[in-house]
Amino acid sequence: MPTPASGVARLIAFPRRLLGLGELPAAVSGDNLLGETANRRAPAFRPSILRKHCMSAITTQVVNDILLVGFTDSKILDSQRIEQVGRELQESVPQAVHKKMLLNFRGVSFMSSAMITKLVMLNKSCKAQGVSLKFCEVSPNVMEVFKITKLNKLFDIQEGEEKAMASFDKKGWFG
Repeated sequence: MPTPASGVARLIAFPRRLLGLGELPAAVSGDNLLGETANRRAPAFRPSILRKHCMSAITTQVVNDILLVGFTDSKILDSQRIEQVGRELQESVPQAVHKKMLLNFRGVSFMSSAMITKLVMLNKSCKAQGVSLKFCEVSPNVMEVFKITKLNKLFDIQEGEEKAMASFDKKGWFG
């Protein structure tokens, strides 16, 4: 028959499995819920892990029929975060119901090459769905990466948000 202490350990382990955090460490028992051992102390549960992965990587809002997308991180370097940003960007494309999407890079000072790949994939998805994609407020560091990779020729990069939003309404030479 299980002791009350082992029941407590099971109650703690159950939500951890649901959250994808795995089982409790072997050192954790109903008597020892903090994960303490004779040699070291390791907390059994770290809420910071949850906050890091649950916080949205982008913000979206519709302004003048344009889906305006911003980033919540100033440095997009961590591979898990890059995957999240890429996934959220792809999921936001259908939200551009007026076929206009503007990525505002305000505050983004660094991003890894893996993030550049996500932007190229986003550009491809936008083209496939007929969504016009533009970037604005790209920092000098990020712009340098775009220039080195010649992606400044692929992406429509505008200086400021207001100018970028106005550029959606401009027609080309013949239109």
